[in-house]
Amino acid sequence: MANKEGEPTNACMSPNVVHTGYGIAVPKAEMRWFIAECKPTKEKAVRTLLQNAGYEAYLASQSETVVYKSRNRRVKEKILIPGKVFVHTEESKLMEIMLAFSSVWRFMLDRTAKDRRFAFVSDIDMQNLQFMLGNADNPVLITADKLKADQKVKVMRGALAGLEGWFLKEGHASFIVIKVVMGTNHYVYTEVSIEDIKPF
Repeated sequence: MANKEGEPTNACMSPNVVHTGYGIAVPKAEMRWFIAECKPTKEKAVRTLLQNAGYEAYLASQSETVVYKSRNRRVKEKILIPGKVFVHTEESKLMEIMLAFSSVWRFMLDRTAKDRRFAFVSDIDMQNLQFMLGNADNPVLITADKLKADQKVKVMRGALAGLEGWFLKEGHASFIVIKVVMGTNHYVYTEVSIEDIKPF
């Protein structure tokens, strides 16, 4: 079906394709969270540059209070994954970003794939990461080392209520762990009260 100008109308458009206007339909580009790599001291600047250019950019960080010798306190943004900025965009835009911003060295490759492809973080992993970093009362830690956490749990109350992950016990402390796949597996965890979690 076409309108008066001969262009296809929404009635005949599939949500999974993009119509070029010349009778050719191509697969719709998928928006994903790709990982831009930059100098470890330039993450905040790169995030600002990308946001000012209209991109959705996210930096894995958490606010922390620093107490100086003068007893003055200052809230600082602590970066948890140095040299990495997450960018929500189409894969076709990655080269354009690297050409436009010299501070973006490259985009991270998926080391688990047999062929060379760009690594990306799934929407659900990114949602869990942002939720934990934005709401955790305690410091959040990130490691690429596999943690011995195999019991599935859910936080039932507190700032992280609703978050699902795995239970980790170290000494007298208990943690909830989430896995974020970004070319390699990263484990993100924070301390929670054992009274606030429930096993599945």
